[in-house]
Amino acid sequence: MILDPILQGGLPHGTSIALIGPPGSGKTCLCLQLVLDAVNQGLDGLYLTTENTPSTLVEYAQGFGIPLPNQPTKNPIQYVDAYSWRIGMQKDPFAFSRISNPGNLNEVNLIITDQAKLLKPGSIVIIDSISGLSLSAPDEQRIRTFVHSLAQRICIQGKILVLILEDRAHDPRLITNLRSLVQGSIHTRVVDGSDGSLQWFLRMYSLIGVQHETRWYEVAVEKKGLTLKGGARSE
Repeated sequence: MILDPILQGGLPHGTSIALIGPPGSGKTCLCLQLVLDAVNQGLDGLYLTTENTPSTLVEYAQGFGIPLPNQPTKNPIQYVDAYSWRIGMQKDPFAFSRISNPGNLNEVNLIITDQAKLLKPGSIVIIDSISGLSLSAPDEQRIRTFVHSLAQRICIQGKILVLILEDRAHDPRLITNLRSLVQGSIHTRVVDGSDGSLQWFLRMYSLIGVQHETRWYEVAVEKKGLTLKGGARSE
């Protein structure tokens, strides 16, 4: 599992995490890998997408060597499609359910919570992304209430919740506030490599009650998915 070098055994059950980073820093790729890790352990995944269709996510993952299950039916990953409505598209074949009004955060909360109840304990729930939802529900207090409520409900079920946040899409004070509503945060960044290529890095910034490495790790794209390599890297 990708987080093993930082957390032996991965994220604890009943944990809520904010995944924070600038655009293009690998947040969605990391979430797709986390979902695959869960599936490979015999667990389930629930993935709310606000910026891509589920079919696009499956193709995107394949392009980075992340072999997500690619059958629309009997898929261990339940995709909640909150994007297709924007482009006037009919229900995506990979979508388990569709949200046509993502601005109604109470409805989004109920849909995610109810579907998460069907998952095995220890399964993972991805919200990709809070920043995408905020386009339809820009009120910051509503976003805070949504995150607080959803984190409590998913964690009580014994599932893992990961919420993506674009750190340049929100006021820094809101990022700090949302980070305080969950149990931990993972940060990502992208830098120019010496050969002109882009390099992805991540670190576990915080996780309440769990000892962990806090330095940066490079994310490598391998044939069987993403891995962390090169040991820890200082700031």
